[in-house]
Amino acid sequence: MRSRRSGERRQGRGRPVRITVALVVLVTAFAPAMLAAPVAADPSVAIDYEGDRVTAANGTSQVVTGTAEAPVGTEILVRVRSSGDTEPAFLKSKTGVVTENGTWAVAVDFSAQSAGDTFTLTAGTENGSAETEVDGEIVACEGDCAETPPSDTPTPIPEQTPTPTPTAGPDSSVAFGENVFLADSGGVAAVPVTFDGADEAVVVVGNETDANYELEAVVSDGDGDGEAILYVDTSLAGRGGDTVSTSGGDSVTVDSETSLDDALDPASYDVSLHAGGERAGTPADIGTLVVQESATPTATADTSATPISEPTDTGGAGPGSLAVGGLVSGAFLIGGAILAAVLLKG
Repeated sequence: MRSRRSGERRQGRGRPVRITVALVVLVTAFAPAMLAAPVAADPSVAIDYEGDRVTAANGTSQVVTGTAEAPVGTEILVRVRSSGDTEPAFLKSKTGVVTENGTWAVAVDFSAQSAGDTFTLTAGTENGSAETEVDGEIVACEGDCAETPPSDTPTPIPEQTPTPTPTAGPDSSVAFGENVFLADSGGVAAVPVTFDGADEAVVVVGNETDANYELEAVVSDGDGDGEAILYVDTSLAGRGGDTVSTSGGDSVTVDSETSLDDALDPASYDVSLHAGGERAGTPADIGTLVVQESATPTATADTSATPISEPTDTGGAGPGSLAVGGLVSGAFLIGGAILAAVLLKG
């Protein structure tokens, strides 16, 4: 009796061992299909601040810093837009650069703002693949507010065109649909314009004195729908072509444009909007055209499964084509393992 029970226990252990070996073989055989080439981690951007919001003094060259999981040299576009009841409204845009230690920084001029003004600060990669946003508040400048960025600023701060001032008020007859217009170098930027009590507006892109380029054009709401989209072709700017065009039944006429030898340089350009058919007085709205470096195409990881040859017939000693087909077609491992165990047990 002892001998018989001992034999039964040995038989009970024998089957699990056989199944475990089969599972190891299965996992090993199909490892190439499951271990496809790795995909690069998604970029991320963070803003440095303490408490529940960013604070900046109402002085010049207030430095905003942050970090980014992105390649060195990636440009970080920073937008600061007034929020709440802040008057006058404002929009500022700056560009920082990711350095070797993953940091970036920009200097923003808040000298025209008052303590208590609030804003929303957004920082994102140049191609929009990562973006983060945080609330901010202006505090009173105490002592000597820096006129230039501190010497220990963590990253280079590129030169920028002058920061635009107030955006459109609630009673403005013309306004931009948004205030930051993005385009890759050589690409086309869309500038949405809304009309309320007017059917013409003057759009001025750039500043010939500060940015070495300026375009002045009159946009007309030809179809009377209260809006128009002005397209700015950065590859044709200043080169005698149709730099600007409009959508639908609207129209645009160029009054003046600076001549250029090459396409518009990557940089930030002020964009102002004036009600009516003439450029006069204070702009009704302002914005920023951001022309960014064209992204260099990079090879993407091949995430397709490694081809697997048809299994050979083992004469019933191993998993059949049903188990193989289940795993290759994407069935999860547990299901495939159970199926293999059932086949082996049979």
